[in-house]
Amino acid sequence: MDLEPSVAELDEQTRGGLAKSFIEDAVIGQYRQLVRWQHITGQSAQIDSGYLGQHLVSLVSGIPGRGRGSRGKGADLADGSEIKIASTLGGVDKPRWNNKLDTAQAVETYLNNPAIYFGLFDTPEKGDDFPVRVRVWIVEPSRDEVFRRVVSTWAEKQTSGNFQLHPPCWSSSDIATNQSGNVVLPLAFRATQLDVRGVDYLQVEHWDPSPGRCSAP
Repeated sequence: MDLEPSVAELDEQTRGGLAKSFIEDAVIGQYRQLVRWQHITGQSAQIDSGYLGQHLVSLVSGIPGRGRGSRGKGADLADGSEIKIASTLGGVDKPRWNNKLDTAQAVETYLNNPAIYFGLFDTPEKGDDFPVRVRVWIVEPSRDEVFRRVVSTWAEKQTSGNFQLHPPCWSSSDIATNQSGNVVLPLAFRATQLDVRGVDYLQVEHWDPSPGRCSAP
């Protein structure tokens, strides 16, 4: 019998503490080891930010995933919400949040998501390995007119069908950019790694699981 509580049963304060611990253990711990090894192997120190981000978003939102072993296309959370994760850690190119919206139905489905969680693993300065910074933004597109306007404006143009948002990498802003308009995303979580006498300690700087709606820059 599984006696561990579901993330849905945890209060906000507990989830915030667990999110901090998860990043220290599963994200920074793994990434620091890869950075050390890359000097020997010459390989990338990139982490699998997608799956790590899904764990983190469940802690931030209080909504579990679709169950053990779930993977592939479809909703990422049990309530049908989507998760988009980008990372610069161990990478060279600036990442993007990609969304395949190649039909009118796909656009409509996207805009009716219960929520879309945008996550970013980066560093404050481009080219640095550390300190690690982690942010999560939450958009509820069905009631967010600013976000809907950006997506609808993009959808009216001839495109490849891939709606791209560019995260605010190496920047303290919350502005995501797109060729059809920029948007200030509602920040739910921000934490930055501190090196305290060789110990990886994460300082949670912002915690608001209900951050409101987007705004125009």
